[in-house]
Amino acid sequence: MYYAASVKKGKCVGCGLCIVSCPEANAIQLIKLNGKAKVVEISELRCKGCGLCVEVCPKDALEVVRR
Repeated sequence: MYYAASVKKGKCVGCGLCIVSCPEANAIQLIKLNGKAKVVEISELRCKGCGLCVEVCPKDALEVVRR
């Protein structure tokens, strides 16, 4: 069992603050959704579950969950 950040569907606006706050290289990436909107994608393999991204998200779009 481990913890990792997860994106709440429909809440991410792609601002990128979580990417800047994350201490793990390439754990969070900005991707295009349907070729238009940008959202973040979190790598469960790289994410350490520290929660820094959750703290800085202005839209409450992230949460740390047990896997």
